[in-house]
This record gives sequence, structure tokens and C-alpha cells, in this order.
Amino acid sequence: MKPRRRSTLRVIVTTFAPPDARVERIVALAERSIDELSPRRRADLSLLLDLLWLPMCLPFGRGALLSWLADAPLADLRAGFAAFKRMSLFLTYAESEPGSENPTWTRIGYPGPRSDRNVVETPLPLARAREGERCEADAIVIGSGAGGGVAAATLARAGKRVVVLEAGGAYFAQDFNQREASFGQLYLDGGAAASKDLGVVILAGATLGGGTTVNWCTSLRLPERIAAEWEDESGLTGLGAELAPHFDALETELALAPAAAHNPNNAAIVDGCRALGVHFDVQPRNASQDCGAGCGYCGFGCAYGKKHSTVRVHLPQVVAAGGAIYAGARAERILFEGRRASGVTVVQSDPSGSNARFTVFAPLVVCAAGALRTPGLLARSGVKNPALGRRLFLHPVAGCRAEFDHPVEAYCGPMQSAYSDAYNYRSGNYGAKLEAAPTHPGLAALALPWQSRAQHAREMDGARGSATLIALARDRDPGTIDLDDEGTIRYALSPFDSENLFAGLVGLFEVAFAAGARRVMSLHNRPLEIARERWDDAARAALVARVREIGAASNRQPFFSAHQMGTAALGSDPARSVADARGRVWNHENLVVADASLFPQASGVNPMLTIMAMARRIATLNL
Repeated sequence: MKPRRRSTLRVIVTTFAPPDARVERIVALAERSIDELSPRRRADLSLLLDLLWLPMCLPFGRGALLSWLADAPLADLRAGFAAFKRMSLFLTYAESEPGSENPTWTRIGYPGPRSDRNVVETPLPLARAREGERCEADAIVIGSGAGGGVAAATLARAGKRVVVLEAGGAYFAQDFNQREASFGQLYLDGGAAASKDLGVVILAGATLGGGTTVNWCTSLRLPERIAAEWEDESGLTGLGAELAPHFDALETELALAPAAAHNPNNAAIVDGCRALGVHFDVQPRNASQDCGAGCGYCGFGCAYGKKHSTVRVHLPQVVAAGGAIYAGARAERILFEGRRASGVTVVQSDPSGSNARFTVFAPLVVCAAGALRTPGLLARSGVKNPALGRRLFLHPVAGCRAEFDHPVEAYCGPMQSAYSDAYNYRSGNYGAKLEAAPTHPGLAALALPWQSRAQHAREMDGARGSATLIALARDRDPGTIDLDDEGTIRYALSPFDSENLFAGLVGLFEVAFAAGARRVMSLHNRPLEIARERWDDAARAALVARVREIGAASNRQPFFSAHQMGTAALGSDPARSVADARGRVWNHENLVVADASLFPQASGVNPMLTIMAMARRIATLNL
């Protein structure tokens, strides 16, 4: 980074961060993060640094300028504010390393990593390739997450020698340090993935096991009413019935069970809904009851070896059947002989930075790189289909912060153990599901409104007594993803989806106050705040009006997505889908898709279990 840009970046970080932040460390980490962005995003931020150089040189008014950018009339300026705010404040509260803990943690009462991490897990044996190596298998599976891991295990149980290619790194219980700084290793784009306009922050696992390694353990079936809608959309009658036995088998394999108890964060959902007399239920979870007393750090990988991820449940079956797992192995292209897939060219990297290019050949290729990477890989390999990269669903999430008169510590205890459909299914099969979100300091700092460094620091001081509640909308109107190497995500909430999401957001206020919250605050740049004593029908009506008035324009409040679906949908019509009923890419009989990109519509529930069931069904049909 040029010295002038580095100087401007330092002033920006100093303006955002509280006095106890380690500014030089944060600037160094931010500079590294910018260097690792895609060329387009790096160029955008570099241009903004150039534009801000002169105003940031002034000794006064810096905070006011940044605060103005937050709600600037031009979307590009709001996006710039969002980029620097999120980066600066996430790093401020997340940066740490053993022996040098973050000084902000003492101020906000955050305990940091737990002291009971003493599990040493036997790593899966991983394969290393030699430059120019050519190897053969019965099947190649690209991806190791909910789709790839389950598809690979299903094929392995049938006696196939399977090669699994995982682009991310491989980590096991002893490698997970319970630090938010590990986002850079475990999440797509180092945890910086987002829509093109930065309006939606995207969390997507990018490590061995994919999302099953870092998700929040929620394991819900696709609702029957939505399965019926999928059948109508795809033209595949009986799809729901076909998935049922696979759900049954997976629920046993994953030993699904509710949490032994709700932590205060999830109890806000339960208590509030019970007081209102509306629906709530427990979440089935793919984690053992004794997982570090429900530690709350699952989003950084399970340090206790208790999460039933594909790494623990499914990938060992691949090894036992004589297969091989390559980590750090990016599939470059799928090879074809005529219309038949014949193999995959791969680049495997190691921590030292050296690369080895090799090729795997097999009579079956399964693409399970996820909804954000499968379309680009198929297009890069020569697959042409008008539906490819279309119909991207994200389950957009809006959140609020609810302050209580007792400790909540949203970073401790089972991450998600309860949900409510009280504000769901308000427009047919569309609406918003209410859940709790585990919130460690970096994520909290990134999401909370910033109007000044003093105001934001005060909000962080109250984090220990605050619950983080989210409304997750089933989106009807999709976005797209570009088919080039950058895979730019283009997504904006439609008026229909916005209305459902905002109804859920208002529902969060109702539930939180019913649970005893003393103050509830939205995450808008200019937050909507209501105290308990002022909450009545008039306040509710005013909140509804104000939320609608602000609308869903990008970066007036942060939206989040941990569920990416669609982009290579299955169906009966090759003009409207990418894959047929068996998951085979049209005109390529032995090239199969087996991940969330197959979804013809959003699932409306946390999709992991549905991805697994779909992958198990697809793999079984292609034995």
C-alpha cells in the first residue's frame, strides 16, 4: 500500500476505534485484509482512500465526516463508510493472539478463549499432490461441506474410491483457538465476503467441512409446505417424499437433539414468545450435549471435537473406503471428453505458499463447491446455461440489540437453541423466522451503529448485558452471481422481501420487550431506540412507519446472510434449470451438482440439513 494511503487508513482507524485499541496492529491487519481482497474491491477501497486523504489530514471534523458518510445520499459513499467501519471495528475488538490479549476485552467484560480446551483430535489423513501428478478414482467430489461431505460418504459406502477436493485449509479440534481473528482462515474471502454494494455481509464456511465446521449447529428439516412449493417451481413431483428417508437417516447420523438448556440470549426468544402467547420451539442441534457446556464458540470451529460436522461424521467414511482427501486444493477446471466429464485439474497450495498442479480422472464428477462457487467453476469449465448463476437466495437477516437488567453474555452457551415462527408465513410461505445470534465482540462491533468513537465505545460497554436477536427472511426475489473468477454477488432486497423482513424486525422489538428488555435498538446507522416504559401501540406504529420510511437501501443498516442457495437449480426444464432431477448438469450425464446451488427456491429454514439430504439423494441416484 502506498504511504499516503496507509497514512489515511491509520487516521480512519484511529477515528473509528476507542482509545484503548491497539491502532498499529489494527492498521497492519487492515492493510493485509485490503491486499487480500479481489482486484475490484481493492481498487474501490484504494480510490476511496485517495479521496479521503485531504479531509482526513485536517485535525478536526474527521468523526463528523465519517458519520455523514454513513447516510450519504450516494450509495457508493455509504458503501465506503461501511467497508472501513466494519473492517476497523471488527479488527479493533477481534484481534488477539496467545500471550497478547486484546485490551478492549477487559473494558467490555469479554472473557476471551476458554481455558478448558485440551482435546487433541486425530486428524484425518490428508493427501499431498506432486507437481504434474495424474491420479484416478471412481468419483471426484469438489467440496467437503454439507453437500460434498455427505455425497462423498454416500458414494464411499457404496464401495467407490472417492477423491475429495477442498479449496480451504484443514483444521481439527486442537487447531481451533476460539478467537474471532480465525475468521480469516475459516470463512470465504477471509470473512470479508459481501454483496457488490456491501449491503449484505456474507458468512460462508471455506475450510474442510465447509459450513458444517463453523455453523451454529441448527439442523432443521425443509418444511413440507415449502417442499411442495419446490415441486411446483422445479416440476419435480415427489421431491419432498424422496428427501424424507434421507432426512431420517441424517438425523440419526448427526445425533440431533435440543440443547440441555437455553442460554440467556436464546431465552429472550422463549420468554418473550411465551409471554406474548405466540409460537416458539427448540432447535435440533448437531452437537453433543457435553460440548464444553455449550461453549458458544462453535462459529470458530469446535475445540472440543463435539460438533457432528462432515469432518467428524462423513469424511472418515471416505478414508475408510480407500479414498483420498486433498485440502488447500482448488479445482481449476472440469475436463470433458465430448459431453462426458473426465476429470478435474487442481492446484494444491500449502502454508509455505508453494503450489502443485495435478489432475484427477474419474467417471463421475460431483460439484459441491457451494452456491457462491459452483456456478463459476461450471462456467469456467465450459458449461453454458442461461440459468447458471441466476436465482441466488440469501435469507437476508436484520437484527436488533436488546438490553436487559441481568447478564446475557451472548457469546456463552448453546449458540442457537430456540426459534419462533410467530412472524413467519405472513405472505403465503414467506415471512421471517426469529432466532438468537451468538455475538462475540468483533461481530458486535461490526454490526452496532457508529456515530462517534465515544458513542460506539459506550454501546460496546453494554454488550455483556445485551441479547442479539435476528429476523431471517425467506426471500422470494433472488439476486445473481457473476460467472467470472471474482464471483461478484449482485443482490438487493425487493419491496416484497423487505416488507416481510421488516415485519420480523418489529416482531423482535415485541418479543424482546415481552421478555423484559429495558431498551431495544435497531442496527440502522441512525438507530431506532425505544425504552421499555415508552413501548406501547403508538410506539409500535411509529416504529413500523419509520422502518418502512428508511427502507432497504444498501448500507443504511447492515443485512447479513449465512445461507446462500440457488445459482444452479435443479428442475425438469433445461431452459429454466441447470441440473435435472438426478442433479446431472443438462447435456453432461456424469457431471453432477450436490450442494445448496440446487435449491429451486430459498428453504426458509437454516439449510444445512436440507443440503445434506439433497446431496445424499443425488449421490444415491448416481451410484
